[in-house]
Amino acid sequence: MNVNIATAARLLCSLQAKKVLVLGDVMLDRFVDGAVTRISPEAPVPILSQSRVRQMPGGAANVAFNLAQLGLHVHLIGVCGDDEAGESLHDELAKLPAIRFDPVIITGRPTSLKTRFRAGSQQILRVDDEITIDIDAATTEQFTKHALPAIQDADLVVLSDYAKGALPLSLLAKIIAHAKAKGKMIIADPKRADISGYTGVDLLTPNLTELQNTTAQSLRSIETIGEAATALAKDFGIGSILTTMSARGMMLSKADGTQFHDPASARDIFDVSGAGDTVVAMIAGALVAGADLEDAVRLANHAAGVAVGKSGTAIVAPGEILAHLAGTPPQTDWPSIAMQCTNWRDAGQTIAFANGCFDLLHPGHIHLLSEAAQNADKLVIGLNGDASVRRLKGAGRPHQLAELRSAVLAALPFVDAVAVFDEDTPFDLIATLQPDIIVKGGDYTADQVVGADIVAARGGQVLIISTLDGHATSKLITA
Repeated sequence: MNVNIATAARLLCSLQAKKVLVLGDVMLDRFVDGAVTRISPEAPVPILSQSRVRQMPGGAANVAFNLAQLGLHVHLIGVCGDDEAGESLHDELAKLPAIRFDPVIITGRPTSLKTRFRAGSQQILRVDDEITIDIDAATTEQFTKHALPAIQDADLVVLSDYAKGALPLSLLAKIIAHAKAKGKMIIADPKRADISGYTGVDLLTPNLTELQNTTAQSLRSIETIGEAATALAKDFGIGSILTTMSARGMMLSKADGTQFHDPASARDIFDVSGAGDTVVAMIAGALVAGADLEDAVRLANHAAGVAVGKSGTAIVAPGEILAHLAGTPPQTDWPSIAMQCTNWRDAGQTIAFANGCFDLLHPGHIHLLSEAAQNADKLVIGLNGDASVRRLKGAGRPHQLAELRSAVLAALPFVDAVAVFDEDTPFDLIATLQPDIIVKGGDYTADQVVGADIVAARGGQVLIISTLDGHATSKLITA
């Protein structure tokens, strides 16, 4: 059975503020976009007329960014140079306060930088500026001093090994042994062909090419892929191996011989950059939220389906994953919800009300709504309709239509009803529903909140909840 929107919503809410330690090869991904209209007279190569340059965390830093965007707290440790790319990477990571970044800085060693040149959304060249030799003994010791104490505080450990030298075999062995001794689950995303260095991890996540390089076999069928991965899991004491197979989905092979194949869930493939990091992040988040491994794989498959439909090294928000799973939208008409509110009041239950656009639901939204729900027996959401969002946010919004946004909100375990309003403010809706509490996020004062006089007349209150820094729909749309 596929994971449904209610299960996914429960897991995405449960993982909020859980702690994940990410260790590995951090890098900066830079994208240079433009147009090609002619060939160079100097050589038979296209001339790119540059129009935009974007950069974002890559490698282990992209895993951390994905985890934080899902709502987890992340401690990231990796190797950087004392250069412009390292400073830029630090600045990008600082945009999400949920990430604590402890760089191990090596003077003279460049921060791994991948620059992709694109024309018409097609990649025409990639330039890598990096050193891939293993860090030396002194740097390994410095990395160890950061990493081992951090394991104790983590709910789960991710080893993001891009074979750029940050995780030499001796360091991997120490980290894995220490994490196992502390009872921490370990996920390793490997790039090296010799997987003996990952002996003892709970989950290994190679793609099909990496698995083939490890086994030196031609793996064509789903069955042979599963058999090869199971054999490796047995040989190296690995709990399970998850093989990502692009258009064929994912294959989970456990050391006990159990196989589980989940077909691909992508609808449109635009760019696969960083999709593997999204998979690792979503599996880690789902596992710390209490999911079993198969449900974690299913959820990660949906997250990957979202990621490959985006440009660049993608990050994925909870609302995008839930939208990928959304089915029939809930009832959002005022009379039906007003009747529900009357029945709840007659039963002696209190009603909280929160309103907003909730376009691309993110951890800031989840924080607000979960806090709101703790202050009443029932939580009703007033959702701006599409025309209302356009007037408030401008052209191009909403990113998701009201039917989809209402289905995403209704799936959250602490939301009891969603009512759509097309006015600029929810005043008439509040007057119709008569809630006991109005919840607002940010720096408002009670007298500034629309409908405050309505709940005050009923002996209710306005509750202001502090905003969770670092999260905004506008950032997700422009990322």
